[in-house]
Amino acid sequence: MRVTGFRLSYVSIPLERAFVTALRRVTAAEAVRIELIGDNGRIGIGEAPPTKAVTGEGEKEIEETIERTILPEIVNRNFDSLSEALDVLHSCCDGRSSAKAAVDIALHNLFGGADYRAEGYIEVKSAVTISLGGAEEMARDAAEAVRRGCDVLKVKLGGLDGMDIRRIEAVRNSAPEAKLLADANQAWSEREALHIMESIAPFGIELVEQPLPASDLDGMRRVAAAGVLPVLADETVFTLEDAKRVMESAAADMINIKLMKCGGVSKAVEILKWCEANGVECMLGSMLETPVSIEAAVRVAACFRNCIRFIDLDSPLLYKRVPEDSAIRVENSVLKLETR
Repeated sequence: MRVTGFRLSYVSIPLERAFVTALRRVTAAEAVRIELIGDNGRIGIGEAPPTKAVTGEGEKEIEETIERTILPEIVNRNFDSLSEALDVLHSCCDGRSSAKAAVDIALHNLFGGADYRAEGYIEVKSAVTISLGGAEEMARDAAEAVRRGCDVLKVKLGGLDGMDIRRIEAVRNSAPEAKLLADANQAWSEREALHIMESIAPFGIELVEQPLPASDLDGMRRVAAAGVLPVLADETVFTLEDAKRVMESAAADMINIKLMKCGGVSKAVEILKWCEANGVECMLGSMLETPVSIEAAVRVAACFRNCIRFIDLDSPLLYKRVPEDSAIRVENSVLKLETR
């Protein structure tokens, strides 16, 4: 197949309420969209959100990487297979994982399916984010989520105000039967992490995600070794090499794999296959994303259910309205996808 052209655009979907973490506050799910046009008339679409606080890529960086670095290697070139096109994509530059992810997804859609991309009717159950705020506000949000049928709640912490323990207590009181995942988004020091984790453990917390800054691997190892609660590495893990380093150094008990961190479907599959072969439990997560990239992640999640312990693809649950042209439908915390 030859890629004969492309279109770049921007997508913005309003949220029902602001999405707040220790790193950022946003009111819409936004993404750079790339459409690749094949010589057979087929169009493959990919999307990537500007998440500069995590990947270092804002809208400008994603667009420039796609237009100036990736597309000159892709457009007007004949590819015998999807794998050949993916090899060219992932060798064209270092880093820039979100830009690569958008094109990786577009190539998968352009070529019309591949291994580890479930087709047909798919259902996956997602955790639902409780945004960072005051304890009482978070308790109300948790109670509302449970009323909507959501029973796995990812609770954002890292408020830097000494109130994280109170936040968890309030959420637990309002959602006594829900599974709670605590996510600090790199906000704590090692001492704070151990103190907070010991204090919230009695509330029945399933795991604590990224308690320390991504670069503090030694600190993560000591926190994990304390054995207070299972530790999930997120911002510490972008690539397969990161995943191996984290798990082999015992810096976490689980890893969070996101298409936008690793570079798309093909790279997520590499990490998931390694997790599957080595008995490593993981979460398949996402940034705050738009439907095309969430659809890709849902298909991947359906292929690796045996090593994925939690799924966190809740962006469509947070939209004011799921776009009508999306293949995703939402029922409580379940994402339903019918391949078009």
